Amino acid sequence: MDESRLAESLAEAGLKYLGVIDSTTPLIPPNLAGFANSCPAEEVADVEYLMSEDPQLLEKANSGWYHLAREGGLFAAEDPEFLLAVNCAEPDEPRLWRWARVSLSDQWDIAGAGAATGILGNGSGHPAFVMLSLDGEAIVRAQQGENSTEFVLVREPHHVQFFRKLAAQMLRWPDTTELSKAAIERWLTATAE
Repeated sequence: MDESRLAESLAEAGLKYLGVIDSTTPLIPPNLAGFANSCPAEEVADVEYLMSEDPQLLEKANSGWYHLAREGGLFAAEDPEFLLAVNCAEPDEPRLWRWARVSLSDQWDIAGAGAATGILGNGSGHPAFVMLSLDGEAIVRAQQGENSTEFVLVREPHHVQFFRKLAAQMLRWPDTTELSKAAIERWLTATAE
């Protein structure tokens, strides 16, 4: 992974790169948190839909993300740090998702410039990302649908049965890497009730 390129891309979005966190930290793994948009409605804390043809899509997406993230516990206004899922694999290797710690600057553009970099989406106006609060208690997931952008907030993922069942299934999937299995097992063990 080219950390200087990652830091530059995140800076374009208004995010300061603070480093990849230790992979042994028992947080929900990024590849599992990425399924937040598939959680049953009763396990989702909040969701926001924006229609793709809306002429104010960028402004509404940015303000919608900020409101959901701030009110949902992704970060505090006085300390806007959180985790972002980033691909740490080399260019010709399979994806290797890890949590990177980032800080929100005063001037940011998640849905426009951030999505345009490819780190936070698939082009300007097409945000797609997975974020996690530093304490692991809030996930914010953005995804592009056919005609809309969806932001999903899931709180306390360790209590969400959908994630726990999916984690157990992922441990049995033949294409789940050993690193991913170890991360899933760490999270399940650390959050066992």
